Amino acid sequence: MTGALPAPRPVTRTVDARSVGFLIAGASHVAGTRMVAAIRQQPPAPGSRDVAGAWVVGVHSHNPRRARDFADRHGIVHHADDLQELLQRHEVRCVYVGNHPRRHAETAAAALAAHKHVLCEAPLSLHPAETATLQRMAEQRGLVLAMNYTWRATAGLRRVHEMLADETIGELLGGAISHTSLLRPEQHTWRVAPEGGGALLVRTFQSVDAVQFLLHRSVRAVAAHTSAPLRAGQVEDDAFGHFVGTGGLVVRFHDSFLLPHTPPRLELCGATGALLLTNWPVESGAPALTIRRRDQEEQAALAEVDPFRASVARFLAAIRGDAPPLATAADDQRNLLIVAACRHSLTHSGALTTVQQAV
Repeated sequence: MTGALPAPRPVTRTVDARSVGFLIAGASHVAGTRMVAAIRQQPPAPGSRDVAGAWVVGVHSHNPRRARDFADRHGIVHHADDLQELLQRHEVRCVYVGNHPRRHAETAAAALAAHKHVLCEAPLSLHPAETATLQRMAEQRGLVLAMNYTWRATAGLRRVHEMLADETIGELLGGAISHTSLLRPEQHTWRVAPEGGGALLVRTFQSVDAVQFLLHRSVRAVAAHTSAPLRAGQVEDDAFGHFVGTGGLVVRFHDSFLLPHTPPRLELCGATGALLLTNWPVESGAPALTIRRRDQEEQAALAEVDPFRASVARFLAAIRGDAPPLATAADDQRNLLIVAACRHSLTHSGALTTVQQAV
């Protein structure tokens, strides 16, 4: 992974045919607080100094008032509750999909059908087979279908990724990952609802992806439990257990919406040392990385990184053919299958469950 991005500067640039126009699909909190700025703060278009590399053409919401209010707050000219109307605009080359998870697949499909590149929040679909269909749809049209896995671009995970590549702690022996902090009040929406919510889909999804991304090992089997029996129409508030990766490596996990005072942690143990990273997800506080060797500890320096801006930069590089995106639909499908295996396990008394292979 590349180093830290240069600090954004408040500059005004013109827009021309070299500027990549984005449609924001979903007037969400993340779109308003992070993604609009991440798009606008991209470097100038290749070969220029004063032409915007990327810009926001319009915003779509199924609620016309929300679309209008979002556009007014962020100085966006075009807004509508008709997605097709906005997709027909020739300036739109890409669609950022950040609406409700149950609408991700249909929105991505509409964008791809209109021959637009797509950057989507996780999950792309709630059904692995549908994810595979969307992936084929993008490939047939020569379009980029990327996932906005911003946790992969955080300063902490990037540094751990580099250290593991350098064998800083020697042969890996095992590890543990957790994300158990309370949901903020504004997050008590779809995240606690049956369709698209629950600790497994919201948090274990990220945890298992972080493990596979860092270790370059696929999770082959899982054993999962929850602290309270699930009732009809409810989602799990917490989940814990272990992932079994390629080669039999075991990583424990604990993901929850319920536990205060417990910052997210990632701990990896190796033959010559251990790495402890606190606050590894996006927006969970300032990360801190400790290297341990016997009775000695050392704090690793972490660069300042905007993971949203980094994710958009990799997406634009993928469109140009310069680099792969931060994450793909295939990554998303694999993570969704692992979450499905976790759910099967916790409803079967924590039985070790093999992850279904993607078709």
